[in-house]
Amino acid sequence: MKLLNSDLSPFASRVRLAIHAKSLPVEIAPAGMWLPNGQKSPDYLALNPIGKVPTLILDDGTGLPESDTIVEYLADAFPQSGLRPARPLDAARGRLLARVFEQYVMAPSWSGLFSQLFAPSHDPAVVDAAVAKIHEGLRHLSHFMSDEPFAVGDTITTADCALIPFLTFQNRLTRFFEKGDPTAEHPRLAAYLDRVGSDPAVQTLLAEMRDGLVGSRLAMLLRPDELS
Repeated sequence: MKLLNSDLSPFASRVRLAIHAKSLPVEIAPAGMWLPNGQKSPDYLALNPIGKVPTLILDDGTGLPESDTIVEYLADAFPQSGLRPARPLDAARGRLLARVFEQYVMAPSWSGLFSQLFAPSHDPAVVDAAVAKIHEGLRHLSHFMSDEPFAVGDTITTADCALIPFLTFQNRLTRFFEKGDPTAEHPRLAAYLDRVGSDPAVQTLLAEMRDGLVGSRLAMLLRPDELS
């Protein structure tokens, strides 16, 4: 299998963390989604007409899109990896954490903050509303988090794959808009990011995201050395 990837993308990073943490036999390759003229590649669109990264190329040559679906597929394809917790309740907790984060933290961050990055001028009302929603979502997320080494238990699971890259990217967005680091106001989440930051797979992932930022359109806005 091959992952068509963009190093900076938190969506592709979600899948790469699973691959790195569990040493999965998946090749990681540049997506090649864009042509020199700025149009999307017909070859890429033939694999994934949604036109986003990442895409997992399966053994039969077909493309599987959407980062959450890809991580769930890898958890099923490699059940001994521990990517999904063995106990049903723990597996449910992992799904819940990812769901709460996606719905109540990532959604306002993406629609409110990321959409403002390249706007001709920033709308303070939009930014403030997004940050308020993010904090509300982080309170929900914190309620369901534990003080275990990782999101669910003592190893990286699908839940960590959802949380780590997006929290990292989002925290940089809020700092760009001079709204500080939102997780710092939620001690359980701040402690979680501090713990997982010492994991070698997480360190590899964050280094890739920093490297991916260099030369990207975001490089003028989000300093590579601050993507942490």
